[in-house]
Amino acid sequence: MSKAKVMESKRYIALGLMSGTSLDGVDAAVIETDGEEVFEFGKSICIAFPEDGIEVKEAVKTALNWRFEGPPPNKLQMGSDYVDRAHIDAIKALNAQDIDIIGYHGQTVFHQPAQKGVKGQTLQLGNGQSLASKFGVPCVYDFRTADVKAGGQGAPLAPIYHQALCRYSRLEGRIAVVNIGGVSNVTLIDGNKPLIATDCGPGNGPLDSWMELKGARNYDFAGEQSMKGHVDLKRIARWFERDFFKRPIPRSADRYDFDVLADMRDMSLENGAATLASFCAQSISRDLQAFAPNKIIVCGGGRHNPAIMGMLDMHTDGNVLSTEDVGWDGDALEAQAFAYLAVRTVKGLPISFPGTTGVPHPITGGVVARP
Repeated sequence: MSKAKVMESKRYIALGLMSGTSLDGVDAAVIETDGEEVFEFGKSICIAFPEDGIEVKEAVKTALNWRFEGPPPNKLQMGSDYVDRAHIDAIKALNAQDIDIIGYHGQTVFHQPAQKGVKGQTLQLGNGQSLASKFGVPCVYDFRTADVKAGGQGAPLAPIYHQALCRYSRLEGRIAVVNIGGVSNVTLIDGNKPLIATDCGPGNGPLDSWMELKGARNYDFAGEQSMKGHVDLKRIARWFERDFFKRPIPRSADRYDFDVLADMRDMSLENGAATLASFCAQSISRDLQAFAPNKIIVCGGGRHNPAIMGMLDMHTDGNVLSTEDVGWDGDALEAQAFAYLAVRTVKGLPISFPGTTGVPHPITGGVVARP
């Protein structure tokens, strides 16, 4: 058998890493895949950033001020080194055996998508070479840049994995897989038809920032505050006038595109939390209306907030389920996705598509670092 054929048929034990815009830590997960089908799920783990992620938060502030203008500030390199160390710690804690490849998303600190004919820019901190050298296996990283350079939105990238999961679980019908992290996004799956995906709007990001601003814990645990408050629908209607919601799909966003806290100074903790939870749910429902899914499967941290889940159910007609309801691990899913994308990258398979990022044609992406 030729080397190309061996590569084409090979199954990989792939380890994926994800640290989302919620800035809460690192997820690591192992799957067995050939880059098309998913065969087995391995161990997974979630670990918090050391010292509450202060260095990552500082890097985000630095990137938002820098915006690719002039030489990169030193704080970005310091943040990248910190992100590498945190992910190395996660891999060690997972203690997975016989890994063939690592998929390393890195930490997004700035994302400015393409719009109005102007190409976007995106920055994920993290050096795949550090992980490849440390663990002695190839590491694929920087998944978004190639898509952005080709005129795509650079996000979302998990849709092709969502489709593979639906095949694995033999799910049929019109399915929406919704991820609620710092930003919310959705993948629309209808059998073998071309994938459609888009960022929808805010996820947990504004709600987490609101809780922190009000001196509560840094997220709304079990939706306790969101469930107590009253929703300000007029305020949400005003927020929906923002440019992001007028753009056609597929579109992508940075968590800080939905920084509405300056418009909430007069609100109580509970009413602000309820309003932001509803803003998240309504953003998702707006992008689901035309597709009319019969199943809505929710992953990401937002599925743990009963207020968001209840509001999403209220604003949509489909059956709203959590990933656990269909046998998926919602805490590991995004990390699993980058394990899957790493294998697709080394095989030269596309990871983004016209219907998912707006890229002109299906393209692969990611940089491969070798030990």
